[in-house]
Amino acid sequence: MMRPVLAAAVLALCACTSTPPNPPTTEQPPPPTATDSAGVSCADAPADVVGTALGLRLNHPRQTITDNVVRCTYDGGTTEVRFVTGADAASFAESRAEHSQATDLPDFHDEAYRATAVTGEVVQTAVTARAGTVQITVTTGATADRAQGLINDLFAAL
Repeated sequence: MMRPVLAAAVLALCACTSTPPNPPTTEQPPPPTATDSAGVSCADAPADVVGTALGLRLNHPRQTITDNVVRCTYDGGTTEVRFVTGADAASFAESRAEHSQATDLPDFHDEAYRATAVTGEVVQTAVTARAGTVQITVTTGATADRAQGLINDLFAAL
């Protein structure tokens, strides 16, 4: 008779110490950022397209996303392609103000400018253009004309 009582006690003890199943999670995933919802990524600026347009040998693009900015950098040069989603005339003017010697590029997309920075023997050109709510900046050692051609190609592919 003692064995059934012992078995019942063990079962009761196990029932008390077992962990209850995890309750279903009601947390929602975080809302997408402006960049996510716009669908823009460095896949829109692959190394072969960027390199060919700029006349450079680039590879291994790396992507960094911060809020509504997608930044693409490449091995093989100091080239960067930057997409800003949710851009408007005010945000464009703000980015232009960061370049003290910017030159406007009339009739190039909705608005555009270029700026050149010289550090020692290194010349970097940045061309920025906005079309609708997307702004693209190409910073490179290639010429401004090549950067403008790349921006045209990138906007056409979006």
